[in-house]
Amino acid sequence: MSEWNELKKMHYGSDTCVLSESGTIDFSPEKLKKIEGGEKLSYDEYLEIQRESAKDCRHYFEMCYYEMVLGFKGQIEKKNSKNVCFKRIYVEGMYRDCTCFDGKEDHVWLPINGFEEYEVGDCLSFFAEIYLYLKTGNGKKIDYGLRNPEGIKKIEAYELPSDDKLLMQSINSIICETCFLNEQCYGGYCLRNKDKLKAIRKDTLKIAKAK
Repeated sequence: MSEWNELKKMHYGSDTCVLSESGTIDFSPEKLKKIEGGEKLSYDEYLEIQRESAKDCRHYFEMCYYEMVLGFKGQIEKKNSKNVCFKRIYVEGMYRDCTCFDGKEDHVWLPINGFEEYEVGDCLSFFAEIYLYLKTGNGKKIDYGLRNPEGIKKIEAYELPSDDKLLMQSINSIICETCFLNEQCYGGYCLRNKDKLKAIRKDTLKIAKAK
């Protein structure tokens, strides 16, 4: 029996979310009811679409959907009478253990509601609801989007984190998680040699950017 069939047999119809080779699979029938545009999907179709598209969804929105969202930042790239497109949305979220995470999603469209007074090039911070929807343009795909923005504020461009800063945050997390002093560290002050740590960060960033 394949891994997929084993997962289905074990969790079919349950309120369970599983991290599989295909990505995050949510077996909850209640989640199916929350998918915008997915009213006609059967439960089996819902599972199969997840299996096919889970790896391609907006993962940082997904993380905030299951954990906690703290806010979003971005710069308006395009605007029309119905929608606004952000060149990049910077995501700030928090796990249930109160550990924070940051990430980004590129070229995100939102309904124009709430953004009417802002122009292309404006940098904004805001909070928004994360929702599920069914994409049907090139095959069926379940993905995450943003709607119902609140607390919209205009900010300066320098307040948007750079790609290098986001990448370095991920590198620092990996270094901490794999550190041989992990069990002795309380997370406030690094116990490793500062020069060696700086060299590790520099080399890792160079390798990551070369990929």
